[in-house]
Order: sequence, then structure tokens, then C-alpha cells
Amino acid sequence: MTQTWNATRRSVVAGVLLGTTVVVGPLTAPSNAAPSQPFGTSATAPTAENDRSILDLIPAQARDRMLAQAPLVDAANVVRTAVEAGAPRGYAGIGLVDDHVTLWWKGTLPGEVAAAVATARRTAPVEVVGATYSRTELKKAAAKITPVVDADPKDAAHAVRLRTDGSGIEVAVDPKISARQPKLPATGVSTRTVVRQRMVERSRYNDSAPYDGGIGIGLTTYACTAGFGVRNHTTNVGYLLTAEHCGPIGQPWHVGWNTNTNTGTLIGYGVASNDDHDTMLVSTSSPGSHIYVGGQNDEVRAQVTGWTEVFPGQLLCQSGYTSAGEIGGPVCNLRVDFHYDDIEDLVEATQLDGDESARGGDSGGPVYYVNANGTVLAAGTTTRSAGPGFGFQDFATARDDYGDIRPATALASTCRVSYVVTNSWGTGFNASVTVYNDGPAVNGWSLGWTFPGSQLIQGHWNGVFQQTGAAVTVGNESHNASIPTNGAVSFGFTADGSPAVPVPFTLNGTTCN
Repeated sequence: MTQTWNATRRSVVAGVLLGTTVVVGPLTAPSNAAPSQPFGTSATAPTAENDRSILDLIPAQARDRMLAQAPLVDAANVVRTAVEAGAPRGYAGIGLVDDHVTLWWKGTLPGEVAAAVATARRTAPVEVVGATYSRTELKKAAAKITPVVDADPKDAAHAVRLRTDGSGIEVAVDPKISARQPKLPATGVSTRTVVRQRMVERSRYNDSAPYDGGIGIGLTTYACTAGFGVRNHTTNVGYLLTAEHCGPIGQPWHVGWNTNTNTGTLIGYGVASNDDHDTMLVSTSSPGSHIYVGGQNDEVRAQVTGWTEVFPGQLLCQSGYTSAGEIGGPVCNLRVDFHYDDIEDLVEATQLDGDESARGGDSGGPVYYVNANGTVLAAGTTTRSAGPGFGFQDFATARDDYGDIRPATALASTCRVSYVVTNSWGTGFNASVTVYNDGPAVNGWSLGWTFPGSQLIQGHWNGVFQQTGAAVTVGNESHNASIPTNGAVSFGFTADGSPAVPVPFTLNGTTCN
């Protein structure tokens, strides 16, 4: 069968970064390590030997800051959905700033975007700030500058960035004093140079089917890390998502390579790649629904429940194979700073503690957002680093490259629900619910759940509510009946009782993650 890879375009969130290497190289591993055993169905993926989850491995302050961003990410996605539904107009960017979401816009907000902002404010604070330039204007100016920057790879300039706040363009230059700076063309847009180190490419040891993200993989010995097990939703064919620079298409990929016998377990073959975006699919009939998050030789994993768009200001983790051996767990406190809008579509971030963001052998490994229950959302795959500077390709771009691929999850579903308790007191609580649609566009929706106790809804907004006993059904209102593919809609309520999280949720009869 011939697979046709769809290449669709989307609006991306622009932002501005701080630093940058690709992450490849021979990895050290035992020559005859015992195969890992497939993991069970626990959401937080503890093991009998250490009974730990991803929540135990992240420093408390970084973990708490990441979890506190859940309502901000939900609110930003509601606004993003409205922005992407229309023409770009005055849109400049959107990001997470401290304890709120900021939307930068040139001119007057269109009615539908203003309505989305009002809805999102029921979930988290949203600020609208005027922008000097729209993103369309910045892209037009960047198109004149980028060929000059790319013309000589030996000169100082190495990246062109659109500022998230719409204030202008940044050209990143190498800190080497001897490097020549090119003469940039006039564009009519404010342009400044910033000193940033160039990133370089970076390249776990043993696993058995189903193959989870975070394992060390290679053509023979280990050179890279697997990102996520994924499936094509249309064909149900399975793959591992990793970095393109790790190896050529058509070559076999192995895990558990024994250097004494020169043999290993065949995962599959590289079947599709995008050189510009540094993404690749390796065929496998058994893509796993977890990622390794502990050390190189333990079994600490986290369950993947879906994927997420990424926004400037969002905090993420990465679990590359080499870093797992160096520090015994994930690299977290990675703040998204910038999303390129060029041929690479790279996302850059900074490790806020000043630590190494990635190491040789981490390339292709999972970049992810951590949920409050210890599950994770796929955010992308590692590509480059330079000290605390970190570069990765976001999962949304991988979906553009290969059509309707989704993380392999224990529950194969086209929807995901984020349920966040935004306030609570002795006798009740407020909750915000955001529904994410991973399937075809929905026109008319109904979300259902059953409370685990005697919770009773007293007030609500942005939905038509019905409650019979513990069973609750929420239908759309006229203004929010449509949920586009990759879009989100939110509503909320006030209830009496304890703030327990109900499960499962069903969207038009389909059980959601």
C-alpha cells in the first residue's frame, strides 16, 4: 500500500527566544541489558521497583508552576481557535505571561475574537494588548531578511524571529567577535540584532514491543531517542516519531543492540521524513502509549493521553535518553520562548535554571506537557540545544507533515477534555471544562459525565446544562455549536459538594481522553 502524506498549513503561534545544538552521537549502553517489559495501564505509570511517577521526578517548584498553567493553556486554545477560524487581520501573537494569557493585536478585535476572549476569561485571565505590527506584516518583512541571513552560513547572523508582541523582528547573531554581520535590507519594520549562540543537533536503552517514547534507538548502536508512539487515524498504521537527522529513510531501526553479538531487536524502518522540520516516522506494528521519564535503566513511565499546541511562556519537559543517564530523570522548566515562522517551523525554549537543556543522543526524544494526574501530552520532539537553549519541533507541525497522526493512547479517541477546578471552598467549587476536538469538525455537541458523589450544579455559563442525579449533560449554545478540527471550546459551572474530577467524559457518545 502506498501512503500519501498530507501537507496542510496552519496558523502558528509566533514568539521570541533566548539561546541554541542538533542532539546526535553514539550513546553508551550496556551490551547485553535485559529487555524491558511492556507497561500496564496505570495513568501515572509507577513501577514495583520504585513506585514513582513523573510528578515525583520534577522539582516541586517547577512542577507546581507547570500544573498551574493548565487553565492558561485551555484559555489560550479557545482564543487560538477563534483566531484561526478567520483571516489573520491584526493578529500578532498569543502567549502565557506570568499568571495570565496575553493576546497581541493591531487594531480593533473582530467580534468573534472578542467573544472568544470573553469566554476564555471565565477560565483564566486574558489580557489584550495593542501591537505595532500584525503577524502578516512581520512575515512580509521577514521574507526580505531571511534570504540575506541564509546566504552565508559562516557569517554571524543565523536566525530571523518575529516577536510575539508584534513589536518587530529580531535577527540572532553568533557571539563570536570575529564573525561578520551581513547588511540587512530595509523593510519598514523595526529590526534589531540579538546575540544568541547557535544550536547544534543532538542525537533509552532497552525496550520491547509496544515501543514507548524515550527509548534509545539506532541503526545499530544508539544515536537518538524515540519521541512518541503514533498512529495514522485513517489507516491505524503505527509508527515511532523521532528526528529526521538521526538517520536515512529506508534503513532499519533497532533497540537493545548487543555489541557482543552485533544483533538487536528490529523496531521497523524509516518510512517518511521532513528534512526542513527534522521529523521522521519509523514503522512499527506496536507503537506504545507511554514515554520513559526516569533514568536509563529504570521503568518509570508516564501515560500519553493526547497532544497539545504550544505557546510562548508555556513550561514543558523533555526525556532524552542521554539526559536520563546523566540526571536520572527528565529535563523540565523548559519555557517556550519562540516559534519560528520559516521553512523549519522550529520552536525554541530556555531551561530556566541555566542547566543543560539536552545532550548528545537526546535528538528525537519526547517533549511534553505534564497533567495534574501524572499523564502527559505530546508537545514535540527534540532537535537542537546550546547550553540552556533548547530547540524542538512541535507535534502540530508533525501532524502537518504526515496527515492525521495522533499519539498512540490507551483509549483511541477523537476528543480530549481538560477539567480544571478554578476555585473551591468548604461547600462547593468552580470548574472550567475545555473540549478539544481531534477528529472531523463538529457542528452541534453534547458532553456528558457522571459525578462521583453528590455534587450539584448551581450555576453555569457557555453551555446548556441538564443534571439528573449524578449524571450531567452539557449541550452547545447557538454561538459555540462548531468545534473545528484541532479546535477547542470551553464552558464552566459552579457546584455544591467536593471538587472531585468525574470520569469518563463522552462527546456526542464518544468517550474522550
